[in-house]
Amino acid sequence: MKNAGHKTGFKPIHALMGENEAIAPMLQRLNLISRFQQTYVSTIPAGLNASSRVAAVEGTTLVIAAANGAVAASLKQMLPRLLAKFQENKMQEQEVTAIRVVVQPESLALDREPPRRTRATTVAPIAPMPDSSLGKLAEALEESPLKTTIQQIQKRRERALTVRKKTV
Repeated sequence: MKNAGHKTGFKPIHALMGENEAIAPMLQRLNLISRFQQTYVSTIPAGLNASSRVAAVEGTTLVIAAANGAVAASLKQMLPRLLAKFQENKMQEQEVTAIRVVVQPESLALDREPPRRTRATTVAPIAPMPDSSLGKLAEALEESPLKTTIQQIQKRRERALTVRKKTV
């Protein structure tokens, strides 16, 4: 049976994070850098897209990470055009007065293809957050929907453990 417009009462994690006073500023910063990245990608040639990205915003300076010196040199030649593109966007809530290019090959390592694994290599599954860490996180948070959700997760885990113990 389908839920015809029935809501579960749970908010998406993104909404909960935005409501938390400690996390909201980081989320806003991430969203700002993401919007800058979208403008950046639409401005530079496609070949440079895979080897560079918007890395940070420091005041009114946009920091772009390049995979190597050749990419950085190409980007430096485009800086006047890039800067003009960021400044013409009046909807941007953050002013950009300068762009700095830095070479950071390891920051772009995730964009490259991972090394091939041999058959003997196994990948360990990612373990869920330990109950003690989840408890500490819940204790550290002020009363909020995020704290309530974490406490609900703890209760579900406790019920699951109780059911497993009864069946064993």
